Amino acid sequence: MKLLVAVDGSPPSGRALELAARLVQGRQGARLVLVHCVPGMSGDLFVGPDAVYRYLEESSERLGRSILDAATRRLGEPRPPVETVLRRGEPGREIVAEAERQRPDLVVVGRRGLGRVTSALLGSVSGYVLEHWRGAVLVVH
Repeated sequence: MKLLVAVDGSPPSGRALELAARLVQGRQGARLVLVHCVPGMSGDLFVGPDAVYRYLEESSERLGRSILDAATRRLGEPRPPVETVLRRGEPGREIVAEAERQRPDLVVVGRRGLGRVTSALLGSVSGYVLEHWRGAVLVVH
């Protein structure tokens, strides 16, 4: 059993991670794929010195790696095999793209609970994944 879990360091993503860990606990051959998305930065849209652009890009990648590392540590020991994946871009799209690449049995995401108005205007990552991934999705409150 392979579960892909979206992590962003938020409490809902922590609850999603904990539930995914419980679902695979004790299962032979089970593994977790943790995915985190950092914002995409377009050099075409960025106006400023190249060094600033590189610094911002490297900083967001370091933060993303630290979120993945913290999520892995949160699983404790013993744990199933864990793969961490850092993607750059819009989170919903990138989670679906990684799910297409990995073909997990289940995608697990946290629900931020932005509220009706904010979600209607901005959309939500969990909503995007539910709409665009053709496999099983578990949204954790």
